[in-house]
Amino acid sequence: CCPDFTDNRQNHVFRGHALTQLAENDPKAAYDLGMRLLRGDGVERNSYQGLEWLRKAGDRGHVPAQAALGKLYLMGLEEMGSDPAEAEAWLGRAAARGDRESQRLLPEAQAAKKDEQRLYRWREAYRTSWGHWYYGAPYYWVWGHSGWYLR
Repeated sequence: CCPDFTDNRQNHVFRGHALTQLAENDPKAAYDLGMRLLRGDGVERNSYQGLEWLRKAGDRGHVPAQAALGKLYLMGLEEMGSDPAEAEAWLGRAAARGDRESQRLLPEAQAAKKDEQRLYRWREAYRTSWGHWYYGAPYYWVWGHSGWYLR
């Protein structure tokens, strides 16, 4: 059902369940939950659940989630290797909605399907900027004194 928001404080458990409930109906909250699970930010890291929540957000048209999924599938994540075909699908959705980085990465994903060696060279070059996006992407929902609120 819900991700494990462990910090040995009831407050984190309450926040986690509250964000999970928001994420069921709000693609921005689903994106936030997915990113928090991938990063282990206030929750136990769980890349599988993180991807699932990002997919829910992306399937509901959330462009940053679509772009994030495209990047994750292009780069690969932890034990998950890259999947250029899946990357192409997600980047294509985000690019069609005007996301410039996805428009720039889409040809790389298409070429990567054809040329795994090109993907390796691109992945090694892109790793240097990975941390900036991964840790710098903002959240839409933040915790306040009365619960989660949309910025």
